[in-house]
Amino acid sequence: MDNYESYAEYTRERDWKSICKLNEIELDSFGTKKELKALPEYLEPNEVVFALTSGMMDQTDTSNSFDFGTNTWLVVLTSDRFLFLDAAMLTSSVDSQSIRHDRVQAVSGSQGFMFGKISVDLGSRMLVIDNCHKSTVKVMASLANRWIKELGEKSASQTSSPAPSQTPLLDLLERLEKLRALGALSDQEFNDSKEKLLSSTEFRSEKDNLLSSIPAS
Repeated sequence: MDNYESYAEYTRERDWKSICKLNEIELDSFGTKKELKALPEYLEPNEVVFALTSGMMDQTDTSNSFDFGTNTWLVVLTSDRFLFLDAAMLTSSVDSQSIRHDRVQAVSGSQGFMFGKISVDLGSRMLVIDNCHKSTVKVMASLANRWIKELGEKSASQTSSPAPSQTPLLDLLERLEKLRALGALSDQEFNDSKEKLLSSTEFRSEKDNLLSSIPAS
């Protein structure tokens, strides 16, 4: 992610305006001033905020009993998840919902005449945040898709990395001996392969480990 360190620094400083400025947009705090104040309490250690906006979402089973219908939520894109906060109108309680990035298929943003809409594809269902500020929709969707792609590529790279050889080097020497005995290797091929093996860093390290494990007489 471009400017990751700047995002991390502004998150530590709770400087949401600078994060928005980094994204070349203004902080959209309409109807979410209480949620912005509460946001630090809901961030995990080392979690980095990339983007913020506000939008309308339907109530859920865990929503405040004093709220009805569709409410304005604070929508936060972080390094770990989508985080949603909704402060109650008549109490100090705050609803929180989160979606980890590994559950997200894609994020799209659409801009209308006055407002925008963010759609988060979860595979089994679509989460829609409506009536967002137009300028924030494209930024959040673009950053989310870019970050999810980076996380996927990193995971794939770690999975596809070849595992280190589990065959002890002494076993390889024995195999070379057997191949020569079977006639699969000539004396010259055997000597060349043995020389390369004995001069390898791995062999010297294994030899040192074996010698160090022998008790002194």
